[in-house]
Amino acid sequence: MDISVMTDLRFLGPALYVVAVLIMLTLVYDERDPSTTLAWLMILIVLPGVGLVLYFFFGRNWRYLGRRNRRKLLATEHGHRIIRPAYERYAAQAAQHVHDDPLSGRLSRSIQTQNGTRILPCSHLEIMASGAQKFERLMFDIESAERFIHLEYFIWENDDLTAALCALLAEKVSQGVEVRVLYDWMGSLPYGKSQLRKLAAAGAQVRADAAQWRKINYRNHRKIVVVDGAVAYTGGMNVGQEYIDGGSRFETWRDTHVRFGGPLVLELQRLFCQRWYEVTAEDLFSETYFAPLPADDPPDMVWAQLATSGPESSWETIRHAFVLAISSAQTRVWVQSPYFVPDQGVMDALVSQSLASVDVRFMMTAHPDKKLPWWAAFSYLGTFTHAGGRAYQYDAGFFHAKAVTIDGHIAALGTANFDIRSFALHDELMIFFYDEGVARAQDAIFEEDLERCHMVTADDLHDRGRLFRFRNALARLASRMM
Repeated sequence: MDISVMTDLRFLGPALYVVAVLIMLTLVYDERDPSTTLAWLMILIVLPGVGLVLYFFFGRNWRYLGRRNRRKLLATEHGHRIIRPAYERYAAQAAQHVHDDPLSGRLSRSIQTQNGTRILPCSHLEIMASGAQKFERLMFDIESAERFIHLEYFIWENDDLTAALCALLAEKVSQGVEVRVLYDWMGSLPYGKSQLRKLAAAGAQVRADAAQWRKINYRNHRKIVVVDGAVAYTGGMNVGQEYIDGGSRFETWRDTHVRFGGPLVLELQRLFCQRWYEVTAEDLFSETYFAPLPADDPPDMVWAQLATSGPESSWETIRHAFVLAISSAQTRVWVQSPYFVPDQGVMDALVSQSLASVDVRFMMTAHPDKKLPWWAAFSYLGTFTHAGGRAYQYDAGFFHAKAVTIDGHIAALGTANFDIRSFALHDELMIFFYDEGVARAQDAIFEEDLERCHMVTADDLHDRGRLFRFRNALARLASRMM
């Protein structure tokens, strides 16, 4: 071997340790969760080379880096400027609406402090509990579009449904309608892009989001559709045939999505335009895409507030909102999520309320799409059920809904799972509806889903044996990676 090469290799080891030590100092300075910091310190000490690679992809402090992302900051500034007139118009009515409910008031103030978002009304709200219902309504709204269609999805598959949707979008482009599609690069990586390329060739603007290897552990998990600034969709469903019929993996697919009109649509439009600006630098913050509010208030107003969070956010807003809402509940907390991998704060809130005889229920899937988080969930369910919480697993197919109701008068619906990835590593959104009618409707869906569930008890989990518990505890160690 060449002497110069040998010299370089001799200095490589000490150089790796120097870099590892610098990262260790950074980890301590960041004041992260102690268990997370200790885990990274151990990896870097024992395996400095491997540890550096893992840290680059999975351990960097994107909250700090996000504060230095000039384009992101500019997009957020433009977004809040364009929506400020709507906030100002409805400020007094919104304050009056939550005045008599201390929890709604605290919750809305907490979200506003962290996100800057305020309560706005929506109208013609629909909660859709099936993919068939969602995509039928979506196709109809797209067919009716006259100016623009904005779509943002974590997963965009390549099948019969996406073929029909892409063909319809291409037809709208030919009619002069602007079409923009944003899909998460990693989430959509397993699926072919021939249909999307054909749609782009037809004149639509199609972009991959978070298409950087250094952000491979941090995904855009949001699902947003805005049509002409008049109608918006969000919820758990991505774009694919399996969200209607379960596909080849599952007998059925149970999910939840919402559709609404009114001023709240501006929030999802703002969120899409901010992300679009970050990815493409195209400025959509104008009256072309944010029409002035009509003089009259919308009919059948429902008051709601958008909460968002992500790896580059200053706060884990959705997690904080869940902890506040759960901890403040007086009678019941009903949660639906495919996964149950909470962090310690969320787990403490659920367990504390269960011990206090609050009706705490958690519903998740019995048929997993990912084994690791499903195994890890059992390690949490043991403590949760032992404390008095009631856990259910949905047997009829894959369960993918994301919903929380508090005391029968607050409902949160959106894209966030009840796991650490959604709380800290994914870009997510939840809409908090401060409305008894919406909460009752979601509770009715929960009760209907119960008919297709079996209950998981503390005794059931204990009787499964030590090997079962060890496997689940081992899976739990990777909770921040799931």
